[in-house]
Amino acid sequence: MKKIYIIIFSLLAIFALSNLIYFPGFKVWAFDDLTLFDKQKITSLTITNNEDKEKVEISDPAEIQKVLSDFSKMELRKMKSESDANDADTNRVKETNHTYTIDVKENNKDVGTIYLADTRYMKFYSKSSDEIPVYKIENNPDLAIHEVFNSAKNK
Repeated sequence: MKKIYIIIFSLLAIFALSNLIYFPGFKVWAFDDLTLFDKQKITSLTITNNEDKEKVEISDPAEIQKVLSDFSKMELRKMKSESDANDADTNRVKETNHTYTIDVKENNKDVGTIYLADTRYMKFYSKSSDEIPVYKIENNPDLAIHEVFNSAKNK
């Protein structure tokens, strides 16, 4: 009888450890690994600077790829909510707080919306899914989205 308890306890411990190791909150993802959309099929981006309430439309493929390559620099950790991403970020100095809403279009059809809160976190609203994943940005990438937004605004 004691052997059965040991076997059951061992199986439960192995199961618990395997779930802990593969828990999605512990894994750091590259943006390209998430496959939220096909970067090659994107035909336009509408970027809104939420502080200034200014909006620009980008349809130049080179500028689109410049913005999307910014996302490739990001190392992301999935969080349960955006408050978790903010709470986990207490040590980082928040010098600027640029937030952008980026509408992603593929052949003039909405694919989804990316909400980017500076270099703290991002959310992706997909047109094909009800789930709204929140990702904390683990590294502090130098984003070119600010320059792209300003140059498109000045055109």
